[in-house]
Amino acid sequence: MAAIRKLPSGKWNAQVRIAGRKPISSTHPTKEKAAIWAKAQEQGHPSAHSPTPKKGRPRRNTIHRFALDYMSDVMERNGKRRGGYEATFFRLVVLERHFPDLLLEGFKRDHIIEYRNKRVKEVSGSTVRLELQLLSRFLRWCASEKGIECVDVVAGVKLPEPGKPRDKIIEPNEYEMILDRASEKAKPIIMIAWETAMRRNEILAIKPNMIDFRKKTISLQYDMTKNGEARDVPLSTAALELLQTLCDGRDKDQPLFTLTPYAVTQAFRRAARLAGVTDVCFHSIRHTVITRYADMGFTPFQLAVVSGHKTLAMLGRYTHLKASRIADLMG
Repeated sequence: MAAIRKLPSGKWNAQVRIAGRKPISSTHPTKEKAAIWAKAQEQGHPSAHSPTPKKGRPRRNTIHRFALDYMSDVMERNGKRRGGYEATFFRLVVLERHFPDLLLEGFKRDHIIEYRNKRVKEVSGSTVRLELQLLSRFLRWCASEKGIECVDVVAGVKLPEPGKPRDKIIEPNEYEMILDRASEKAKPIIMIAWETAMRRNEILAIKPNMIDFRKKTISLQYDMTKNGEARDVPLSTAALELLQTLCDGRDKDQPLFTLTPYAVTQAFRRAARLAGVTDVCFHSIRHTVITRYADMGFTPFQLAVVSGHKTLAMLGRYTHLKASRIADLMG
């Protein structure tokens, strides 16, 4: 359990108590950073494992030191977490645990190669690629924003090839089986995704005041979307009816859902596993829905309105238009 209080100095102190461990505390310039630190400690983030450094003790320039600053500076926008916040958070956890004492100035090409070769035996090449790409961005950020004399040694090192994107299409009967086994909190989130092709974080951002029931749209602000551009999401009749039910009696300024992105991901995986549906993740719903609308004859421009993709080229991997389908359209 975390307790956050404001100090006479104006700074904020967070104290966390976890069974089996001594209470730990840390002081931060803002309440928001104190809350991030506290949550990180409760979730096992290495940056929270040590109390505030004693006065006079020099702070070492490690990933440990700047991880929380990076999260708040890069992964938040106007006080709101950006898409991919939790994924970035846990990738930093992995990097910190692998390089607990290595100074940022001391990173060498050999460190990256060793990490790549060892890590690829534990997880997929795509995962290693994403971790090293984060480390690359992190080193450049530390150099430009913190003045650390470190170099992006990841650049020039061959990264594992990205894995083949999941192109699994969820069949209607598979969707029903997953939905039947989903928790009550996750079920409406899955249903909205199935009707709208919205991304997980976009759905979690929905508030009643964002929905125009007359125009049948949801207005997403620029800080709610993956590409940073505001857009209106068209709603099917089924989606509209579901949202009307969910909004009934709710505060118009509060999000409809309280689950975290990670909790949604885990809830979907559990439901899919119980349903016996393999090789799917929450994003598979989005891929399935866009493909479904493409097969219904939506034009690329119409699909872009549904999906929110900035370029038509980005729709290529989501549409599985077969030659036979094109031939039928040709007459």
